[in-house]
Amino acid sequence: LGITYEIGPFRLNAAAKAVTHAGTPIALGPRAVAVLALLVESAQEYVPKARLMDEAWPGVIVEEANLGVQISAIRRALAQAPGGEYWIETLARRGYRFVGPVSKLPNKTPGDTVGTSPRSNLPEPLTSLVGRERELKELQKLLADHRLLTLTGAGGVGKTRLAMRIAATVIDSYSDGVWLVELAALSDPGLVPQTVTEVLALKEQQGKSLTERLTQYLRPKRLLLVLDNAEHLLAACARLTETVLRQCPQVTLLVTSRERLAVQGEQTYRVPSLSMPDPGLDISAQNLAQFESVQLFSERVRLHRPHFAVTDQNAPALASICRRLDGIPLAIELAAARGRSMSIEEVNQQLEHGFRVLTGGSRSALPRQQTLRALIDWSYDLLSDAEQALFRRLSVFAGGWTLSAAEQVCTDESVDKEAVLEHLTSLADKTLLVAEERDSVTRYRLLETVGHYARERLRERGGEAHWRDRHLAYFLALTLEAEPLLKGPDLEVGLDRLETEHDNLRLALDWAASGRGDSVTGLRIAAAIWWFWQTRGHLREGRQWLSRLLAAAPATEALAIRAKALRGAGALAREQADYAAAEALHRESLTLRRELGDQRGIALALGSLGAVALELGNYDAARKLEEESLAIQRELGDRASVAQVLNNLGEMARLQGDYATARARLEESLTIYRELGNQWGISTSVTNLGEVASAEGDFADALALLRKGLLIRRELGGQWGIALSLEGFARVALALGSPGRAARIWGHAERLREETGSPLPPSERGHYDRHIASARAAMSDDSAFDSAWHEGRAMTLEDAIGYALSVPDA
Repeated sequence: LGITYEIGPFRLNAAAKAVTHAGTPIALGPRAVAVLALLVESAQEYVPKARLMDEAWPGVIVEEANLGVQISAIRRALAQAPGGEYWIETLARRGYRFVGPVSKLPNKTPGDTVGTSPRSNLPEPLTSLVGRERELKELQKLLADHRLLTLTGAGGVGKTRLAMRIAATVIDSYSDGVWLVELAALSDPGLVPQTVTEVLALKEQQGKSLTERLTQYLRPKRLLLVLDNAEHLLAACARLTETVLRQCPQVTLLVTSRERLAVQGEQTYRVPSLSMPDPGLDISAQNLAQFESVQLFSERVRLHRPHFAVTDQNAPALASICRRLDGIPLAIELAAARGRSMSIEEVNQQLEHGFRVLTGGSRSALPRQQTLRALIDWSYDLLSDAEQALFRRLSVFAGGWTLSAAEQVCTDESVDKEAVLEHLTSLADKTLLVAEERDSVTRYRLLETVGHYARERLRERGGEAHWRDRHLAYFLALTLEAEPLLKGPDLEVGLDRLETEHDNLRLALDWAASGRGDSVTGLRIAAAIWWFWQTRGHLREGRQWLSRLLAAAPATEALAIRAKALRGAGALAREQADYAAAEALHRESLTLRRELGDQRGIALALGSLGAVALELGNYDAARKLEEESLAIQRELGDRASVAQVLNNLGEMARLQGDYATARARLEESLTIYRELGNQWGISTSVTNLGEVASAEGDFADALALLRKGLLIRRELGGQWGIALSLEGFARVALALGSPGRAARIWGHAERLREETGSPLPPSERGHYDRHIASARAAMSDDSAFDSAWHEGRAMTLEDAIGYALSVPDA
């Protein structure tokens, strides 16, 4: 496995070609990792550029600019640590030196390196796995003999933890990796295929369902998919699993669920409780040491009381606790948390009281689920009234929440807003919720089993609808706050905020569309975030939410919101090249805007219809619509919309060969976007100006402009925009006499379009086909052209960007 280096908060495993930050993989390409590895191995010494290029591109002659691209990527990654951007020093015209903190870590076993493997997204375990040696041996053999293995068992029995360990153990058996798909936060079965594709970083593909896209990708792969917490999505998981098993012969699935999938060929394995003392055992500290449940309880108590030890005095109470909890790991961990402030005997007494209440005084053995509920009952009963109320209400969140969200959603006269932080801290201390820091912000979440319990309690007390409505209202406010960021200098901030809360947004939209929540509020949320869905490639999901909420909301209410949602649905349809639907949706939006007398809305709808006509190549209609829109926007002083329409008009002029008009329109658009700080708009305008320069034969200017646009788009992370930039570079490379380089760049652009489900518009097809034909003719060898094309498709995104940026100047 090679040497692992600790670089401040980063870890570098050169052999695995992986870099992580605080346990999370960093998206650095293999060439960047190779460069970083050599610099770190030679820390405090200058490394010549030639040696670095030989390491990253062995046996290949490349331009020095390629190395600069990789150094820039490494510096951006290291900038996540304070001062990290300065850890690589440049010696002008000679080389680079790594001056950051470096230390070698001991070699690890395969299971220890899960968090740094680029072929896995398995999380690093925060605590040790106690026992389970027999289960691990049995599961490893079963997994080798069966392509579908389902771990079943009661909630809290440790299915997920056992699945994570066995997956980490067998990672080297799967050349294409081990991938965890967490399903607990999903409520919509229809999102199961999408969740799997997102884990695998697949994008939608025009004309294919997500399941078809997934099986197409998986068919040649040898990998292990881990579907965690499938019990509430059984039918959807069963359908997807059966399809994958039939069509993808080298894929193995490991599933955790309280219930089997009932799919042909499924091997089930019921996860047992941890071993525990038999009632007839002669109880002593020495005798108890052999039982897994006792080992787990003792280890977890020591997290709070480092000097805790099992003695002959506390052994009887400890044995009783493990038996009462039936060896269920989650229950034992919850009980062990009480050991921080109570003696083992007191913990045992409290459990006895809880069982008597639960069973009406019966001393008989209890089913596992009742046992777990009894423990959570007891933990719940120990909470104050305010903590209990907050605990119940927190169950309305999906995928976690922030302190601010809890304060806004879950408070009233019985739960004071000022006390929420104290209550959350108390609940975390009692192991009823988990607190995790992400990007310097603490997020909280309920354990799955505890979340089910909290929801049951909320429903028992009544008022669930009230708190779901509060949740819906909060996420309306959050989306309205994020919406302006999506068109300004803080675009990345807005996109990341919405991505983090995507599960909560889905839950809110589902409530609004179900007939129980306010459908108009749901429509407002969907109308506010369609740009997020478009930018992050959730085209199909976005259209589905908009369609569902447009149907649920009364057609005669909130007409302005409806018109806005129709425009968003139309924009997503256009991105998918569904032009008939896009035009119909935009025309319906225009009709409503005119009924309302909304001049700005009318202008937006006209501009959107113009964009549809432009992509279809209907230039006369497009010009009329865009110019009508522009006149209204100028009168209203809506500069961002003016810039967008000017960009469309500039593109139209370019496609028709009127380069003087195109340049004038695009330069005016760029000026406005720069004044507004709109990075997305700047990238679009400079890229289109680069296309104009290219068409006019000014290739030096074209490359300079295209580079500016691509660098911005790389920072924003929008792959569909990167595809447009790459196509511009390919045309310049062809014009400069490098048809092979052009073919590689086009190949990767084609792949990006397929992954994002955004095909080439008809207006571009003729120009595109002519350039491809010219490149083929220039190479005089179709097989060589096709080979170069496939090389480009096989590049990583970072390598493709670097390759395009290194197109030599004219």
